[in-house]
Amino acid sequence: MTARVSGGRAQPASLYASLYVPDFSVAVLQRGELRPDPTAVVCGQSPNRFVHAADAGVRRCGVRVGMVLAAAQARYASAGKPQPLRIFDRDEREEQRAQGLLLELAEKATPRFEEVAPGLLVLDFRGLSDPYVAAGELASGAAELGLKANVGVSMNRLVALSAARTQLGVTHVYPGQEEGFLQALPLDTLPLDDGELKILNHWGLRTVGELAQLPPERLSERFGERGACMARLARGKESSTLRVYQPPARLEVSRDFDWEIEALEPLMLAMTGMLEQLCIKLHGLDRAAGGLTTRLRLADGGELERTIELPSPLSDARVLLTLVRIDLAAHPPPAAVEGAYVSARPVECHQTQRALFGTESASPERMAVMLARLGALVGKERFGAPSVPDTYRSGVAELKMFRPVPERAKARRRAAPGRASAASEPVAARSSRPAPARAPTPPRASLVFRCYRPSHPARVILREDRPARFEAQGVRGPVTACAGPWHVSGEWWTPDGWQYQEWDVEVAGGLYRACCERTTGEWFLVGEYD
Repeated sequence: MTARVSGGRAQPASLYASLYVPDFSVAVLQRGELRPDPTAVVCGQSPNRFVHAADAGVRRCGVRVGMVLAAAQARYASAGKPQPLRIFDRDEREEQRAQGLLLELAEKATPRFEEVAPGLLVLDFRGLSDPYVAAGELASGAAELGLKANVGVSMNRLVALSAARTQLGVTHVYPGQEEGFLQALPLDTLPLDDGELKILNHWGLRTVGELAQLPPERLSERFGERGACMARLARGKESSTLRVYQPPARLEVSRDFDWEIEALEPLMLAMTGMLEQLCIKLHGLDRAAGGLTTRLRLADGGELERTIELPSPLSDARVLLTLVRIDLAAHPPPAAVEGAYVSARPVECHQTQRALFGTESASPERMAVMLARLGALVGKERFGAPSVPDTYRSGVAELKMFRPVPERAKARRRAAPGRASAASEPVAARSSRPAPARAPTPPRASLVFRCYRPSHPARVILREDRPARFEAQGVRGPVTACAGPWHVSGEWWTPDGWQYQEWDVEVAGGLYRACCERTTGEWFLVGEYD
């Protein structure tokens, strides 16, 4: 199956090569190690840490992706391996850097290649003089980067991918051998979803060869058009196109100044052209800036980096210059500036439709400048849109960045109640009989609870584990009556877990709510009942 391609053989109509780095997240962290120790890569925060990837030796011990870290360590320890299990946190930045090196390696081999997944590429080898030598150079180039990669070559894209993912080293599958190569491979080698794999396993099918033996007509009766595609996949006859990799547009501009700039206005004058070039690039891609990053190179050898998140997409150079001026005025560079770098995060442009008869809303440009000036005046953490965090802890609120609601969303919100009421009108019209009279319900006596924001620190004297005397802002005296405690806790799986007791206390003729933090023993006056 692995033989040298003769130079006199005619070039096939299509020829694909697949480069695959097994356990990419682990391989990135093991670069440069000759004999790496058993390694598992985890993600998440303690105590919720899960296995993101593990090398082959660790998986043979029963460790699976998605397993809780504690369970994975116990599973590995039960296998009785002499070497300890190394635990690394996932390094996404290093993975991106390694993926960029693989893309550069593929670009040296052929201008047409596809990025399928991290550590998995497909290259178009059609037209190369010696595909065998090119495949060997591809594997050796990955080894020079410190990554052990497998390479599969075939006329069929799926077969090339399967060869790289299941065979070690360099594998060539020649024309006519595609079906025979796939026969012994497991079913999950094919691009099938979980539902299809479950049905095929229920039928007793385990390998691609067993699926290829089924008549295509029977598969079509069960799966429709997808069944015919599955039959072609199992026989190595399914053709697919190569999605040529397009490098992301570099929406960044840098400039080295001829002299050191110490004042803000000369710096803005020098950065005007940079922002204009950046906006020209955005217009060419039909994109706008959702965020702007400015990095200044200082004369003392340091750097000042500032990132501006925009409330709405913008592509006006003058507005962006105003936002940078406001931000740098609030956070001036500590030394003279020798160079500048500006980059934009591209997002889709939002089309704004002006109102003909309604009130005119503020433009995104004016809104962004107003929010920037407000943030520079009171601080970024002191203004924004109030939001309810995803927690059951009472009295917790947070501010998020204010983003104007698009007019389309406002129109949908206004139309939703109208549709509901219109739908209910015919139902009410069909009911001609008057509703039966009901006896009036007597009003229930209720208390209104008034929260204190923030809660007032309190000093409490206990007697037999119950509040006996209470002192806080505006409240002082013995506790004449109390009810509780009510134990409340939550988020114990995070470092910020909370647990406290709540009491209703009567002090000096008033009824109040008191709270005791179990972790610190501190008391607070939460509110009062009117």
